[in-house]
This record gives sequence, C-alpha cells and structure tokens, in this order.
Amino acid sequence: MAVVRELAEGLLLSLGYCVVYLLVWHLSVDQWYLPAGLRAASLLFMPYRRWPFLLAGDAAAMLWLRIPMLETRDYAPMWAYLSPFLLAPAVALAVSAIRRHTPNVTTRNAILPLMALLALWSTLCGMALNATLGGPVASSPMEILLRTWLGSYLGILMFLLPGLLWYRRKESDPRSNLVRDSTLAGLAMAALFCTANVVPEPLLRQVLMVSLVGPAIILTLRYGWRGAAVGALLANLIAALSRSKYGIAAYDPELFSVQLLIAVIATGLFVLGSQLASVYAQAGNHGQVQLEALQFAQAGYLAAERTLRNRVVDYSDINVHINRLRKECVAQLRERGHHAAAMELTRAGVIESQLLHEYVAGLYPLEIETHGVYQALRSPALARFYDTEIHHALRGNCGNLSLGLQLAAYRCVLNAFEMLPQARRHLVQARAWKGRNAQGVVIRIFADSSLLDVVHRDAPEASNELRTRLKAHGGIFRRRHALVLSFLVAEQASVTSSV
Repeated sequence: MAVVRELAEGLLLSLGYCVVYLLVWHLSVDQWYLPAGLRAASLLFMPYRRWPFLLAGDAAAMLWLRIPMLETRDYAPMWAYLSPFLLAPAVALAVSAIRRHTPNVTTRNAILPLMALLALWSTLCGMALNATLGGPVASSPMEILLRTWLGSYLGILMFLLPGLLWYRRKESDPRSNLVRDSTLAGLAMAALFCTANVVPEPLLRQVLMVSLVGPAIILTLRYGWRGAAVGALLANLIAALSRSKYGIAAYDPELFSVQLLIAVIATGLFVLGSQLASVYAQAGNHGQVQLEALQFAQAGYLAAERTLRNRVVDYSDINVHINRLRKECVAQLRERGHHAAAMELTRAGVIESQLLHEYVAGLYPLEIETHGVYQALRSPALARFYDTEIHHALRGNCGNLSLGLQLAAYRCVLNAFEMLPQARRHLVQARAWKGRNAQGVVIRIFADSSLLDVVHRDAPEASNELRTRLKAHGGIFRRRHALVLSFLVAEQASVTSSV
C-alpha cells in the first residue's frame, strides 16, 4: 500500500507540475521566463525521491509544447523528441551539486548568486541542445544568451523567493508588521507603475520603473532578507507586467535594462538583508542575554529577601518562646509574693519585645505580604528607625504588583532615606500605575528643610545599591534637588512572584 500511495502521489505531482509549467509558459517571455523558475525551485525544495516525477512532468510539458512546432517550423524531430529528456536532468545535476556542496543552501546568504549561476547553466544547456539537436539557432548568440539568462534568473526569483518565505516561516517574528508594510510597499510600487505608464518620455519612464526598488530597500532595512525577498518579488512582478510586447520570443529593449538593474539590485538587497537579519538576530540574542541577567539579578534579590524573612520568622518564634518562659517566671514570682519583681520583669519583657519587633521590622516587613508596600511605608517602626516624622501621600492600588517588585520599592525607599539629608520630617509620595504591558510604582521622597537641624550626608553605598536595584527591576532614578529624590520601578503586567 505504501508503494501504491507513493506512486499515486508522484503521478499527481507530475500532472500538477506539467499543468503549472504550461500555464506559466504562456505568461512568459525570453526576458521573464517562468518555467526556468518553476524547474529550479521545485528541484531545490523537493526531496530527491520526488525528482523522477518532477523530471517526468517537465519532459511531458516540453513535449507538449515542442512537438507541434515541427509542423510550423523547420526544426529537427530529434530536438523536439529528445531535448525534453535532456534539459531538465542537466539542470537537476547542477541543483544536486549545489545541495551536496552547500548544506542548508536555503538558509545561506549566497543563495541568489548561486541561482544566478544556475540560470546561466540552464541557459547554456538549452542553447547547446538547440545547436546540437537541430533546434532554433540564434542569429546573435550573445544577445540571446544575456536575454535568456536574465529571463531565467527573474523567473527563478518569482518562485524561489516565495518558497524561501514559506520554508523559513518559523524564523519570523509573529509580532512583525511585514504583511502590513509589504502591502504599503506594493501600493507604492503600483502607483509608480501607473505613473510610468502615463509618462510619454522614455527616459523618465525608465527612471520611474527603476524607482520600484525604493520600497524594496526600505523593506530590506526594516526586515532583513524577508523584506528584500518581498520587495524584489513585487518589483520583479510589476516590472514584468509593464512590458509592451507579449509572446515567448518577444523582446522589449526598454524594459530589459530596467529588469537587469532590478535583478542586480534584488540580489544585492537579499545578500544585504541576510547580513542585516544576522545582525538583528545577534542583537536579539544580546537583548535576551541582558533580560536573563536582569532576571538572574531579580532572583538573587528575592533569594536574599527570602533569607531575611526566614530569619525574621525564627526571631519571632524565639521571642514567643522567651515570652512564654518569662510568663512562667512572673507567675512563680507572684506565687511567692514578689509582686514588685514580677511587675519589673513584665515591664522589661514588654520593652524587649518592642525593641525586637522594631529590629525585626527593619530586617523584613512582614506586613508587606498581606497589606502591600503602602502599609509597610506607614509602619511606625520605619519612622522610629530613622528618627523622623513621615507623612504619606499614597495613591493607587499596589496589590496588583508582584511581591518582588514591592520589596524592591521598599528597599529603594530605605536607600533613599539614607541618601537624603537627615531631617526631622519627610514626605513620601507614591502612585501605583498599570499600563497595557507594564505596571509599577513611582515614589518621591522629600526631606523637610524648614527645620533647622537638616544634616547633609554622603552615602555612596546606599546610592550604588539603589541604582543597582533599580536597574535590575526596570527602574529609573532622578535627583534634581538635594532634598528630593524620585524613582520608578516597573515590571511586566503579567509578572507575579512570591518570596
């Protein structure tokens, strides 16, 4: 069954190839020969096991076209019956050599120069078969060689470039605007084409036709080889549609120079676009490395916060155990009638618990996990720790922010207090925000200079720590005044983290 299925698929492939060959042949001229492109692209992209069916379809199409010519033209029967079985295998040998000596040829920058050489080989093989088997002989071989070579190469571009775009479609960015920009480029080329058709001056018309490569250049600079492929394809197609003569032997000398220039520029743009694509890829990899480094830094900060949290929990457990032992001692003292000592021990325990609570709050604010960073900023322990009076103006909902970002904002506030002048009163303004793809919080801290005991201080370690933490959390830092410090921390809107 597998053999029968393979044979059936091959016969359908041969039939489809033959039909498409005949169709594009009727749309071709010597300087825009589409069958050469169909043959080259099929051999390049199809696996070797499909080649016999491709060659059979190619031979059938050429026999269909050449046998009727024996009745109207003085050609040798050997040319009509034998050349269809020789031309395609000769081209297949060249394609096989390219695929064998150039692995992954479809991803190489030099694929278009190789296709130009393949077009030259195909043209030379066709002319040699015509001369040896009694086919059509050109009166000016060099002119026919150049014309047919260009036509074969442009025909290859018409099939190869769409094939490359499809074959390498997984490499493209799904967020790319290539389709939109290609549509705009096509409209611009169509406008140039319509303008060229109504211009009576031949030189100006050629200039307008050559300017078709302008949108292709823009696409190349924006999208690399993909933009070059789309731009070259559109320019090639529009230039071919502008021909004034039709028929397989028709020749438009005015269009020939334009097509020659388009072919050269398209090849150069594709090579340039391939280089640009590799540069863009390297830049993207560099950006990915930077992103991973930032994520690693954030993970390091979270690990440090997790360690502090564990220590705070341990201290709290120890405090609970000490309070339990103290209560037992107080109870024993009261049983023995030492009420004054019991009261003194209770008072000392309260003071000790309060001091431990303030110390623990300085290490890690546990309330930030349940009530957010705003509650941690309102904590009286923070004001007592810096011996200042803190006023607040907090807006927005900080509950949407990840815990890691809230902890980063809290640590940045502590660094800011160390960097600002020592004052009796500070004002903390904060606003939580959320955009389409990002969210964060903006915090501004003022040191009140109305009091006389403002002490300026230098804290390079706090400044370096603040800048490093902000860089790791997508933040910015601004200090335009000695008494005011502002910063922002941000993250992607979908980020959630826990300690």
